[in-house]
Amino acid sequence: MPKISESEFKKLLNGNDFGTIYYICGTEKMFVSHYTKKLTEKLAGKNPSDFNFHTFTNSFNVDEFAAALQVIPFVSEYNVVLVKDLDFSDFSAADGEKIIKLLSSVAGDTVVILSFPTKSEEKSSAKDKTLKSAVMKKGTVAEFNKLTAGAVQKKLISWASKRNVVLSQPLAMLIVDYCGNDLTALRNELYKLCSYVGDGGEIRKEHIEKLVTKNLESSVFDLSRAVINHDGTAAFQVLDRLIYQKEEPVAILGVLAMSYVDMYRARITVKCGKRSSDLSEWFQYKSEFRLRQAENNSRKTSTAALRKSIDAIMTTDVDLKSKRTDSRVQLEMLIVKLLMIANEDI
Repeated sequence: MPKISESEFKKLLNGNDFGTIYYICGTEKMFVSHYTKKLTEKLAGKNPSDFNFHTFTNSFNVDEFAAALQVIPFVSEYNVVLVKDLDFSDFSAADGEKIIKLLSSVAGDTVVILSFPTKSEEKSSAKDKTLKSAVMKKGTVAEFNKLTAGAVQKKLISWASKRNVVLSQPLAMLIVDYCGNDLTALRNELYKLCSYVGDGGEIRKEHIEKLVTKNLESSVFDLSRAVINHDGTAAFQVLDRLIYQKEEPVAILGVLAMSYVDMYRARITVKCGKRSSDLSEWFQYKSEFRLRQAENNSRKTSTAALRKSIDAIMTTDVDLKSKRTDSRVQLEMLIVKLLMIANEDI
């Protein structure tokens, strides 16, 4: 069977005609977990009986799985077998063939749900893809991937509305810029804001600035902007916050390097008579936030300063990975160097 969309999955849940195998996956793990729960409750009830509901989460035994498939439902319409985050590459060729054979023979009142609420699709092995292909021949594959920025903003506005809170589209976009497009993180931040403004309230920019926890990318962009603006105090405050949040120094440096490379690309692109929006096509940028930040910040510095800054970041990267000097001290020294380069450019 082909893959089905979210709207088709919702129609499935509202009906009473179910297949025997469901493969629920995708990069948007919130949806994967949500719809796995909805399907499980639809088939087995909110408080399923141990007779008719079998789960395989932390461990998977092929023989136990085979036995679970043979159970005849007792005082229930379906025998439901839920398997979470199955790593097909862990099995021998013989066991892998046995699992696929078992899945191909599922019939009667048994329904198998293969769900991947945490396992990354990007790390799927060739064996995992073989399993997915085998399921598609007999079952249903529902793949829930990251929403576009516009769709995420609408989702935030809808969630706020359901809590009787007003959220404008520009501020929904600001929350996405600060937190990224992970729906689980966004929902947590939105509910925090809704609780703060209360029933019937309106979320304003000052509330977002005060309460929303920025992700690593957004925070490091704040750091680079502070350096370009010659604001050492703000730059070190951002670094302090990142260290407090236990962000890895190598990760901080990686995003900082990305920020300066973005600025350099934007500056050279504009100097060559092209539009910064062309960068999206050339370098496959998926974040409008990154492009906006790069274009705005690149106007405040020179090409030579950006080149010197990137060289300083590269040197720190080598030192961070090879020297025993405290990583925080190395990052602080880098910020001082970047501020000095920015001041030379005045």
